[in-house]
Amino acid sequence: MAASGPSQSAQERREAQREALRTQRQAELKRQRTVRTIVIAAVTVVALVLVAAAGLFIYRQAQPAGPVATPEGVAEDQPYLPIGAPEDSGKPVLEIHLDFMCPVCGQFEEINGADLQQIVENEEATVHLVPRRFLDTQSTTGDYSSRAANALACVWEDDPDNAIGFQQLMFANQPAEGSAGLTDEQIWGYVQEAGASDEVQSCMSSKTYQPWVRQVVDPYGEETGGGTPYVEIDGETFGSDQWSKPGKMREAVLAAGGESASDGGEG
Repeated sequence: MAASGPSQSAQERREAQREALRTQRQAELKRQRTVRTIVIAAVTVVALVLVAAAGLFIYRQAQPAGPVATPEGVAEDQPYLPIGAPEDSGKPVLEIHLDFMCPVCGQFEEINGADLQQIVENEEATVHLVPRRFLDTQSTTGDYSSRAANALACVWEDDPDNAIGFQQLMFANQPAEGSAGLTDEQIWGYVQEAGASDEVQSCMSSKTYQPWVRQVVDPYGEETGGGTPYVEIDGETFGSDQWSKPGKMREAVLAAGGESASDGGEG
């Protein structure tokens, strides 16, 4: 009997060790289950947040756009600034889409700017200026075309007679495509040089008509192919093969019935 004591003690130790290992394994399994539950919960929360955000985005996109501010005298859905002969004059309608960062628009202005000024001053056509912003992404600030188009709308509202002069100054000082574009201070300088009043500065700084440019004007421009410059005379496209020849645009306007308001001729 004396020999059985140590043997029983060793067995008890082995049982105790096995029990300790079993307890440790159970604790580890419980810890792993807890971690897994936490991870699953966290992933679920993130997924729900993403789904909710996507749903909110879709909801907002589906909502009808609210009214946008337009220059005084411009209807909410009107995508252009009228100058020259009155809309009801019966004169040809010359529509011109320009982006102030567009290099080819600069070429258009160089070739046709003087004729356009004469068409407006002589009221040989009703001119629709469509100030585009599709080259915003080509400025390092991401908004140069929008800022410039907004400034034109502000100038037009202040006095339509200054719109062409401002447009000429902007193209005469046109920044390179891919640059930051002109600063607001530089644009304001050309606004003043064109003869606009000080009220235009607050219109520019508050970006009053950028929503109109982005939500009304640019979608309309996209319907014509999206590019600039784009020219129409009485709804017919007047392509670059035509406007790139000096004098041809005004000739086409006059041929469409654009007699000078001042003398009944070519003025």
